[in-house]
Amino acid sequence: MESRTDARKEKLDSTATWQLIQNAKAIYVAKGKKIEILNPHADSQETILKAVMGRSGNLRAPTVRVEDNFFVGFNSDLYGNIMAH
Repeated sequence: MESRTDARKEKLDSTATWQLIQNAKAIYVAKGKKIEILNPHADSQETILKAVMGRSGNLRAPTVRVEDNFFVGFNSDLYGNIMAH
């Protein structure tokens, strides 16, 4: 089952974002050419939210969920890896 949300119309603040990602297996965060891999079971909530939230106080776009993993931000290598799976 696929679910889509338009981030321009439905904003996710830090509380809603944490509820969405707290049980993820891994969170891949693209920052330019760098990709940071975070784990909600090992990394702190504060560290993860700092990485995935934008300056506006909402979840950064694009954000893609594939099974139990989240991919936040854009990096062509990161999305190439998503498509390879």
